[in-house]
Amino acid sequence: MLYADENSADELEAIHAQRLDVDLEMAEMNAAADAWHAVRDRGYCNHGSAAGHRSRPGQLICTAGCSTVFANDEDWYAQLDDPMANPVPLPGHPAHTPAAAAASQ
Repeated sequence: MLYADENSADELEAIHAQRLDVDLEMAEMNAAADAWHAVRDRGYCNHGSAAGHRSRPGQLICTAGCSTVFANDEDWYAQLDDPMANPVPLPGHPAHTPAAAAASQ
């Protein structure tokens, strides 16, 4: 929509600026996804989902593959933000099998 004090160049500039914003946002999301997948590719859990622990009220259990029990929401969020601060191996991941350990020596 054009207003009396605008011309088509203003509208075109706005469209280009919006496209640039979207491109930058997509690049940020792709970088975050790459980092997210790199954790799992290395064989560690990124704690992407958790549920309330049935037998321990207030605690959460990881449902993304490792079954780690977190003390509370804050503990889970801290691990979610930086899963490599305290890495938890994914059970059965090829990177953590005896054959992989022997091959790395």
